[in-house]
Amino acid sequence: MARPSLLLLLLVSACAALSVADDDPMVRRFERWMGKHGRAYTDAGEKQRRLEVYRKNVELIEEFNSGGHSYTLTDNKFADLTNEEFRAKVLGLGAPGRAGRRAPRTENFAPVTMPEKEADDDNSTLPKEVDWRKEGAVVPVKNQGGCGSCWAFAAVAAMEGLNHIKKGKLVSLSEQELVDCDAEAVGCAGGFMSWAYEFVMDNHGLTTEASYPYLGVNGVCQTAKLNETTVSIAGYRNVTANSEPDLLRAAAAQPVSVAVDAGGFVWQLYGGGVFSGPCTAQVNHGVTVVGYGETSATGDEASGKYWIIKNSWGAGWGEAGYMLLQRDAGMPTGLCGVALLASYPLM
Repeated sequence: MARPSLLLLLLVSACAALSVADDDPMVRRFERWMGKHGRAYTDAGEKQRRLEVYRKNVELIEEFNSGGHSYTLTDNKFADLTNEEFRAKVLGLGAPGRAGRRAPRTENFAPVTMPEKEADDDNSTLPKEVDWRKEGAVVPVKNQGGCGSCWAFAAVAAMEGLNHIKKGKLVSLSEQELVDCDAEAVGCAGGFMSWAYEFVMDNHGLTTEASYPYLGVNGVCQTAKLNETTVSIAGYRNVTANSEPDLLRAAAAQPVSVAVDAGGFVWQLYGGGVFSGPCTAQVNHGVTVVGYGETSATGDEASGKYWIIKNSWGAGWGEAGYMLLQRDAGMPTGLCGVALLASYPLM
């Protein structure tokens, strides 16, 4: 009897391996996930490594979702990343300025006289719910990609909202101009929303997304675009640090840029519902409060009040790119530090 050829043995071995893989529900789930998110890997080894990361994340998701929380996790677009990889990819608040400029300090966010403020902590006259998306003041969710430019996106969303409120025009503005041209920030390596506002003030405006499109990498400043001042601001105001009541008054009037701790796996894999932690007040990410609301409390958390958070991780994360972040969670900083470094532009 002729001995089987080496090629035949290899084929049999490969088919057996495929059969085992086909019998693994997680492999099939991962393949579907790859198709949904358009993911492709450089080689079989990398794909296998990503499968194992995905498997561990799904185990975390299922364990968490069995706990009866006020929100759920899901295998979203970040499900093939370790938490360390996720943090390195999307967080970008901070970093020293190119000119050695100091970061904003919470003591600079001192109590201020706010037009909507009649008495300390008296928000009884404010609407119970505000959603600037419903007022047409919020452009579709954007995606910062692998660039740590959250600070630019958070500030731009606030300026886009204010421009609509004051001028009646919803215009998508350029984050890339800030990434390339703001000499104080460090582009994809980080920055602060206040630095973005100061750049727009000094430049007498910011151009549109269409004119200066987002690339997601540090580029050379297109100086000719600096004269295209589509939207300008007169200044910006810091919301009192550690005061969710003042943040509420500000958000009732316009979208507000805020800083949060978004580094945990619960942020990474957030799927929907009122987010209640865990997180810290060590802020590392810039987002925009585009409203607030209240729902019946569910799960193991007491408060149904929430902030509507617009993120810059694309519509494939969270509730189509948004998070409902628990409000009045019983800590001065606000949950995840949301009340620490809030600011908004003025016209």
